[in-house]
Amino acid sequence: MARTEKQTKSYNGFAIPLQPDTELGLAILIAEDEEGHHEPVAVASTINEARELAESDLRSRMRRLERGDDPGICPHTYKVWARGIDGDYRIAYEIMDTLLTS
Repeated sequence: MARTEKQTKSYNGFAIPLQPDTELGLAILIAEDEEGHHEPVAVASTINEARELAESDLRSRMRRLERGDDPGICPHTYKVWARGIDGDYRIAYEIMDTLLTS
């Protein structure tokens, strides 16, 4: 009997196409500034939750800045990192700061 290997379809390293409510397990939301500096923000289970957390984080940083406190980095992008099909963490979604201020 001939042995054949089945090619599994990959969606940017994930087993399925990621939708806003797709369960990501323990995904990590990271804030990144224009120079590439980054800070962890929170753990999120979906892209929608990560968007809410990014919006809240940006508002919090803006309030600290207005009070004269140190807001940390000035996020240009928020990135959602999740475990892919190979077990490594990869970028599942990016949120630009301009999309958060509506």
